[in-house]
Amino acid sequence: MATMAAITNFPTIAKCVSNGRENHTVVADMDGTLLRGRSSFPYFALIAFEVGGILRLLFLLLVTPLAGLLYYFVSESAGIQVLIFATFAGVRVSEIESVARAVLPKFYSSDIHPESWRVLSACEKRCILTANPRIMVEAFCKDFLGLDMVLGTEIATYKGKATGFVSPPGVLVAEKKAEALKKAFGDVQPEIGLGDRHTDFPFMALCKVCPVNLAANLG
Repeated sequence: MATMAAITNFPTIAKCVSNGRENHTVVADMDGTLLRGRSSFPYFALIAFEVGGILRLLFLLLVTPLAGLLYYFVSESAGIQVLIFATFAGVRVSEIESVARAVLPKFYSSDIHPESWRVLSACEKRCILTANPRIMVEAFCKDFLGLDMVLGTEIATYKGKATGFVSPPGVLVAEKKAEALKKAFGDVQPEIGLGDRHTDFPFMALCKVCPVNLAANLG
């Protein structure tokens, strides 16, 4: 089992063999791991435009500098919460689900990282663990890719509409990703944990093998 003292020694995904994984479980991050792009902003922008038109998109664009400042200088979680609020506040959950099912998959599918998919597709049980709202990514991961489980940030709702806030335990980053993995898998240790940044290391350290995707971009 990997330890936090050994995180700098995680191998790159190119060194992770895919043969003989038929009975294995893999847990992977989304942005920068399953997908080549490390930013989820384009997908928030797509949803904002689809559910609220140009005005909602403009609002998202206006708050994006604040989100960036929070993301890089305060916490990853705070930056993502700003994007979630600007994109989802006041929107019917059914509308978000519809866009996530009908619009996002064609954009997500064009950005799949081939090395990550090589490893994911070789395993029997496949799970995505992401800071993105689960409602955004679940339809693509389960219906399009046929993955088994999606663990993501849960958005708060009231009377069928998103409030713009997130439900406990909050945005899944760093230790909260590790906690979500432990809650979902219990004492079972997944064979492979895929990530691309230091905030993925806590959940990756709970897996037997921890390949890093795009190691040169770690931040």
